[in-house]
Amino acid sequence: MEIKNGIPVSPGVAIAPAYVLDSESFRIPKRFIRKDEVEVELKRFSIAREQAVAEVRDIRDSVHSVAKDEVGLIFDAHLRMLEDPMITREIPEKIKQKRYTPEYAVSRVFKKIIKPIKEIGDSYFGQRVNDFYDIQKRLLRNLLGQQGQNISKFARKVIVVAHDLTPSQTATLDKRNVAGFVTDVGGPTSHTAILANALGIPAVVGLGTMSSDVSGGDLMIVDGKTGRVLINPDEATRAKYEAKSESYHEREKRLADAAAKAERKTKDGSAVNLYANIELDDEIEHAVELGADGVGLFRTEFIYSKFGAHPTEEQHLEVYKKAHAALAGRVLTLRTMDFGADKYAAEVGLEKEDNPFLGCRSIRLSLREPQLLVTQVRAILRCATLGPTRMMLPMIGSIEEFRAARQIIDTVKQDLAREGVQHRADVPLGMMVEVPSAAVCIDSFLEESQFFSIGTNDLVQYTLAVDRNNQYVANLFKHTNPAVLRLVRGVIKACNAAKRPVSVCGEMAGESHFAMLLLGFGLRDFSVGPTSLAELRTLISRITVAEAEAFADKAMGIGLADEIHNLLEAEVERLLPSSEFG
Repeated sequence: MEIKNGIPVSPGVAIAPAYVLDSESFRIPKRFIRKDEVEVELKRFSIAREQAVAEVRDIRDSVHSVAKDEVGLIFDAHLRMLEDPMITREIPEKIKQKRYTPEYAVSRVFKKIIKPIKEIGDSYFGQRVNDFYDIQKRLLRNLLGQQGQNISKFARKVIVVAHDLTPSQTATLDKRNVAGFVTDVGGPTSHTAILANALGIPAVVGLGTMSSDVSGGDLMIVDGKTGRVLINPDEATRAKYEAKSESYHEREKRLADAAAKAERKTKDGSAVNLYANIELDDEIEHAVELGADGVGLFRTEFIYSKFGAHPTEEQHLEVYKKAHAALAGRVLTLRTMDFGADKYAAEVGLEKEDNPFLGCRSIRLSLREPQLLVTQVRAILRCATLGPTRMMLPMIGSIEEFRAARQIIDTVKQDLAREGVQHRADVPLGMMVEVPSAAVCIDSFLEESQFFSIGTNDLVQYTLAVDRNNQYVANLFKHTNPAVLRLVRGVIKACNAAKRPVSVCGEMAGESHFAMLLLGFGLRDFSVGPTSLAELRTLISRITVAEAEAFADKAMGIGLADEIHNLLEAEVERLLPSSEFG
């Protein structure tokens, strides 16, 4: 038996033989056409693009019938890409002016699109590259008259093993025959990961060389909750995971039923708010249905993917209006853009960075190119007239950064007032605590920031110097590391003493293992992925504050991350026993 650990992206347990997917690649030589062939080749490209549009629409409509509405946004974006001038005008232009074959014109234009994105250090946009590859392959298949490898139907239940899967490939997986999938590359916010979660297919990514390490027919176990993948397990291990697989879906149903009946407070009556983290705006309606008290983190990066590098004020406002309509009076917390400068390097003259994770990203980019922030802030202040709105600044590392951003925001308020544009000037301004320097010096921010949200994903990464998307060191990325826990506890304690609202919006808040710990630290506002709401609501209603505080003290007396984790798991089993939830 061989065990590998990757990045979990869709929970559940799958047990089945491996089906190793061949890597699909097209080698397009540099070829030219004669002048009298131009019109024929333009027509051939036009037909191929129309076929691609029709195929994407079919995929989008079929996925809508089995997945959440948010999934449609992914393929709506694919359709917009196929209508983009880079494709509708630039490719035909290369055919006409340079006499390229359509295939070569497609490869040249997509290389121009993909190359700068691949160089981005920001994980969010780096994972969007797969969408462009998806469209490129679809166009080339139609031009070449080829059919892609059919992974929608298999003769038996399998686990798909691939170097990578495109969103279209993932969307067409048939749950009746695909038990799960694993890939060599990928990250937790890729569209492939989002689709796997929406379709309910257990999946693990970032496994390095899995596609070359496994042979077709090898028995595999995929645990999409822990990121563990087992190859050719022994009988005892297989039996253990078969029982775990059978109980998983029953557990989800029972938790949802229990959450519907649970009080929105602890067992001894202390109020606890559960807000939702939103990746795509169509998630909000689903989150509200699951009982979210509002949105504690609205990630606005998808707006830049949807509308381009410089979305207009009205485009921002369009998205925020839709969010407020879905929330129906619940709070909307909008985080300003949080990605790296490389996305804008060619357009705003910024140089390429050797280490973007430690470079000009997030608030640093906003301060260096303030017009990017101004456009977004104007839309946020205007949308605040529609419902409760909060504005949150990412990756603040010093009080100087916070004050500089606030000065820009104050100037925007003055401009809107002078222009007579309807807005709210009293929108609360808060900050993310995700840089260790901000956590250590939290007292210097308490008088100036109106609320705080602890982003544990980056806080763990920067505190432990571990890239969680790097499969070689992902095992070192531990929320239970005592250094991380001390920083989180210190921030919560300081905010509570100063009567400043504080929440945790990283993955730590959405795991039941950590909820008791955070509750014991004094946290009363959690912001989590919508799918975590039911389990957290149930667990919190079953514990008293005193029990949580005693448990937190016990955990903090332990010096090893793994021992703390084992203690947390045991406590979750006590509160949400397998005998009750499966």
